[in-house]
Amino acid sequence: MIKRFGLKMMTVVCLVTLAATAAFASDMDIRGWEKGSEYDRLYDNTDREVFKGTLLGIKEITPLDGMAKGIAVLVKDKEDGEKVLVHLGPKDFVKPRIKDLRSGVRVKVYGVLVEIDGEYEYMAAKLKAGEERKYKFRLTKDGTPFWSLSAADLKREEAGVE
Repeated sequence: MIKRFGLKMMTVVCLVTLAATAAFASDMDIRGWEKGSEYDRLYDNTDREVFKGTLLGIKEITPLDGMAKGIAVLVKDKEDGEKVLVHLGPKDFVKPRIKDLRSGVRVKVYGVLVEIDGEYEYMAAKLKAGEERKYKFRLTKDGTPFWSLSAADLKREEAGVE
């Protein structure tokens, strides 16, 4: 009897977790941003770079035709003064997470330089703003986008638990 109850309870927990994950993902429009998509395949996790600069602004983007709107930041590179467009991720995922991000702050961008339609741009894994704020968008170990994680894995990552 106890074994059957445990099995039923485990089944219920699994179904609730699946439903919560599906509800989390369905609330966001991440069309074209999914793990394994044409856009995601541009991100080569073995070719990560870091640069510093000043945040000039935040803008909406659509990197490839058919993709959901995304958010990018325009950063003036500290070394050469060049303006660099840095893709953060899909708008529905990113916008609520960067509410306190403002122009003029010094930033450190971790990501991958990619070419899209003849333009060189960055796909960010992480963005540090000032001394204290960190915004994470991809897993360091393999480049998996945070918006593709389950709700439980995302919560663990955002809490900084490894």
